[in-house]
Amino acid sequence: MKKYELMAIIVNNVDEKVAQDVVKSSILNRVAEFGGKTTFEDFWGARGFAYIIHGQKWGYYFVCQFEMEGVNITKLERELNIDNKIVRFLITSVEAKSPAPEKYEALKARSEAAKKKKEVSEQQSPESEISAEKEIPPRDAVDKKFDQIMDDASAEL
Repeated sequence: MKKYELMAIIVNNVDEKVAQDVVKSSILNRVAEFGGKTTFEDFWGARGFAYIIHGQKWGYYFVCQFEMEGVNITKLERELNIDNKIVRFLITSVEAKSPAPEKYEALKARSEAAKKKKEVSEQQSPESEISAEKEIPPRDAVDKKFDQIMDDASAEL
């Protein structure tokens, strides 16, 4: 059996609890139905889209990893395409020995901790004092200078 990862976006016209139930019934049960075994699952919750999809601006994201025979992937994709509660999905092949990904909440917590640590180190470093001394001229001043140069009739451009 081969290892796969699936990311799906669930429609936003349901609440979060119903979206999680949709994931269980639509995705995980279908993986099992086609002989697959789920090894990892993570419900990310509501996220915005980069662009409007089918008139929607956001949806519920879900990621899972599973093992399945390659011949059944096309059957699974066909079933997921038919399901009108799934906005988009993507199935990718994963290396067999690769570890399961981290849960989204753990990644988010680690990212926020690193961001706070960076802010603290920037506040304590002398470089921040030096950069504070170098002030960038306001945009209006730059625009005025540009207009003066453009209006100067003596300048041959």
